[in-house]
Amino acid sequence: MDSLVITDLSKTYGNGVKALNGISLKISKGMFGLLGPNGAGKSSLMRTIATLQEADQGTITLGNINVLQQKDEVRRLLGYLPQEFGLYPKTSAEVLLNHLAYLKGISNRKQRKEIVEALLHKTNLYEHRNKKLGGYSGGMKQRFGIAQALLANPQLIIVDEPTAGLDPAERNRFYNLLSELGEDAIVILSTHIVDDVKELCTDMAIINRGEVLLKGNPLKAIASLEGKVYQKTIEKQELENYKKTYTVIAEKFLLGKPIIHIVSDTDPHNGFVPVPTDLEDVYFSYIFSNPTTSKGQLL
Repeated sequence: MDSLVITDLSKTYGNGVKALNGISLKISKGMFGLLGPNGAGKSSLMRTIATLQEADQGTITLGNINVLQQKDEVRRLLGYLPQEFGLYPKTSAEVLLNHLAYLKGISNRKQRKEIVEALLHKTNLYEHRNKKLGGYSGGMKQRFGIAQALLANPQLIIVDEPTAGLDPAERNRFYNLLSELGEDAIVILSTHIVDDVKELCTDMAIINRGEVLLKGNPLKAIASLEGKVYQKTIEKQELENYKKTYTVIAEKFLLGKPIIHIVSDTDPHNGFVPVPTDLEDVYFSYIFSNPTTSKGQLL
C-alpha cells in the first residue's frame, strides 16, 4: 500500500458539531504528522479512517480498498493506538498480547509465541513481560499499545496523541520506535505537540475546526515563514492592544512579562526584533490566521 487518499470527508455529530468539513489529504508511506488543537477534528478523522465511525460524505481509499465500505479488509491491514485505551490491570503483558494475537487470527501457537516475543523485544518490554499491566508506567503502557497495534504486521498504523503525559526519556524511546515503523508502513501521528511532528515526520498537515489549513513538508513550512517572525517583550497591560494591532501568534512569560511573537511581511519596527522561525511559529500562524487566506495551502 503506497498511499491513503481522503477526499471531501465530512462528519457532523448528532449534537450539531461539525467535526470534519471537506477534508482532503493524500498520505504516502512514512511518517505523517497531523497537527491541530484539541477539538480540531483529529480524533474524528482517525476514528473514521480506523472504521470506528461513519462519515456523512466523502471517500477514503487505501490502495485499491474502499475504507468506508470494505471495513473488514481495512482492519486486517490496520494497527490502531487510540488516545485512550483500556488494559486489564491484573493481566501480564505477555498473556494479554498472546490473547489479542489469537483474536487477530494468529491461530498457530508456535507462530503466535514467536510474534509476541518479537514484539515485546521491539517495544523494549520483554524483561517486563510477566509484570501486571496495572503496574506499568505511562510510557510502558504506550509501548504495549504499539505492540498490540503491530500484531498483524499492519500496512497502516494510526497513533492518536501517543506522547501526551510521557517524560522526555519515554518520549524519545517512542520517537525511535515510531521512526522504525515508518520505514515499512503508512504511519499517521495525530497530535497537538508540535515537537512530535518536527522530530519524526517528513510530511504533515495542520487542521482546525475540521478543515485542512496546510499540508506539506515541515522544513518547507518553516522556510516559507522565515524572516517574517518578530519578537518583543511587553507589559501585561499592553497585550490586548498589541493583539489588535499585530498578528500575534504566540505569547509566553519571562520574569512576569509577556514575550510575544508576531508575523509580519515587513519589519514592524516599534522594538520588535526578528527571530529564527520554528514549526511552532508555523503552527500558530495558521491556527490564528484568517482561514480564508490560508485554508488548504500546500507546501
